[in-house]
Parts: sequence; structure tokens; C-alpha cells
Amino acid sequence: MVITLKKHSDSLTSTQLAIIIMGTILGVSMLAIPRAIIDKVGNAAPLASLVGIGLSSIGLLGLIYLGKRFPQHTFIGYNKIILGKTIGSLFMIVYLMLSVILIGLDTRQFAEVLVGGLLPNTPIHFSIFFMLLLCAVINYSNVSTFAYIHFFYLPLIILPLLVVILPTFKDIEYYHLLPINGHNLSLNGFMSGVVTMMGGISNYFVISMVIPYLKNPKKNAKGGIWGFFIGTFLVLLLNTVALGAFGDQKILEMMWPTLVLARMVEVPGEIVARIDAIFIISWIFAVFTTLLSYYFIVVRGVAEMINSKNYRFISVGTFLIAFLIALIPSDIYDVYNYLLFLWVGGVIFYILYVILLVVLAKVLRKKGSAV
Repeated sequence: MVITLKKHSDSLTSTQLAIIIMGTILGVSMLAIPRAIIDKVGNAAPLASLVGIGLSSIGLLGLIYLGKRFPQHTFIGYNKIILGKTIGSLFMIVYLMLSVILIGLDTRQFAEVLVGGLLPNTPIHFSIFFMLLLCAVINYSNVSTFAYIHFFYLPLIILPLLVVILPTFKDIEYYHLLPINGHNLSLNGFMSGVVTMMGGISNYFVISMVIPYLKNPKKNAKGGIWGFFIGTFLVLLLNTVALGAFGDQKILEMMWPTLVLARMVEVPGEIVARIDAIFIISWIFAVFTTLLSYYFIVVRGVAEMINSKNYRFISVGTFLIAFLIALIPSDIYDVYNYLLFLWVGGVIFYILYVILLVVLAKVLRKKGSAV
């Protein structure tokens, strides 16, 4: 049975949708993604990031198209309509499993950074437990609560990020950015950087679970486009500033270049001694909103698949599985190896799958009922 979502007071505006997308994109990967891309393509990181954003927008536009075509159904619902209940459910199980794995790995990354940069004496499993618990206790039965949490935390994420990025423009050595296409970079090498960027921002897929709750999906979904391009522009800016400030060789000696950028910021009068500590606190908020979106996808997705409204039980189950997954990597290097593998494999799966759904929906003339 496919659940049809009725419009009620628990609905979202276009602005709230944009904020959700921004808050989800600006998350865990902000610390690691500059190094990950520069490691692949060197000086071509800004260009690879830009191409990655362009290709990722194909997936976004596909999801918006499907959301307008099936305005009363989530990603879970219109999968079953287009592919049939059995095949659609199998693909959704894979999709939800990937989301749970990302919750676990991103939480482990958060814990490693917290220990390395702010609380060195805190046990890693302690940080993992409480971050996952914080996400698990949220009431996922109310979509507007989910949106309000993103709305509250977004300024606390963006403002410190700008405080780090803007002052470091004076430290950019522009020869670090040249040539823009890299040094003797092959097409395969360039595309590896592009796919890494696409993977780092692929969490915009949360839009597929919230479009049905828009007051008018056919008109208000454009908020998702604004949220996507603002969020990804900030990631592009961060990659460019990191490369310009450090160069493609020196940056490979750093685990978290963004954190080093924060340590370079000087406040006049030394009113604030450690900008990097403030930035890490801001980054914790970003981690929370990203994990919150993954939780929302999993909890609401599983509930819809089994036709249940017992969100609390599903949330607790997600918490337990994600906690165990977070303990699997032996160290931060293991975490990034797993993440890079999932970013590359996951983003290819996501994009191709969305294109497949769009094509089949048009060819088979599948369409949801109007709102």
C-alpha cells in the first residue's frame, strides 16, 4: 500500500525548504572536503567543485520534477508507483541502509574531530552516544518541528563559517589557484574530484522526503534550488579559499584544513583568543542538522515502508544500528576511506536512479494525484 499524504497544518514554506537544504549540505564534510578534493585534482579543485555542483543539480532537478509529478508522495511512495511495490521496496531498502551507514560514519567523524580539536580527554564512544541520542529524541512525527530546528541553527552555522572564510581572503596566494585545470591532470583524475564533491553535497536528497509537506509543491519547490545553490556555493568558496591559502601540496599535510583556516583568523584587540574553538562549536551544530536530516529520511522512510507511525521505536532502532556502525572504523583514516567509498558509490547510485525514475515516469505515464 502506498501512503498518500494529506495536507494539514504541519506544512512547510519555500523558505523553510531552502533552509533545510542549506543546513543539511553545510555539515560534517566542511572540515574534510577541501583536502579530499585537492588530494584528487590539486589546483583544479575549484573547477572540479563547480562541475560537481552542476552535475549534482541534475539529481536535484530530477527530485523536484518527481516531487511535482507526485505532489502527495515522498521518494518512498512514488518509487512503488513507478517501479512496482516489490522492486521499489528493494531499492528503498538499499537507499535507507546507505543513510543509516552515513549516520554512523559521520557521527564517528564528528567524535574524532571533537577529541582532536576541542575535548582531547573525552572518550570517542561517549561523544558518539550523545550525538546519536540527541538526534534520536527528536519528535519526527512533526515535520514543522524538523524545519524549525534547521531554522534555529542555520545562522549559528553560516555566520562562523563566513567569519573563517572572509578574513582569509587576504592570505590567498593566487598562483596556488593556477592553472585552473590542474597540472597534467587526466580526465579520469579530474572526474574523481568531481565525484568526490558530488558525494560531499549529496545529502540534499532529503528534499525528496519533504516536498509533499510543502503548502504548494508545484510552486514552492523552487526553494530547494535556492537552498542547494547557496549551500554549495559556500562549500565551493571554502574549497577555493583553502587551496588559495595553503596550496595543493601543503594542504595534504593537514587533516582538517578548515580548522587551520579558523586558527589563522585574528580578531582585533584579541577579544576572542581562539576562533577555531568557536568554529568547532558551530561545526557541531552543522553536524547535528546534517545527522538530523539523515535521521528524518530513515525514520520517516522506514515508517512509510512498513505503514507505521511508531516513529519513536524506529528512531531508537536507528540509534542502536548507527552506534554500532560508528564503532567499526579503527581510526579517522578508516572513517574517511569508508566515506570516500560511499560518496563515490552512493552518488552514482543516487543520480542514475533518479534519472531512471524520471524516464520511467514519463514513458509509463505515471503520475500522482493533484493536491
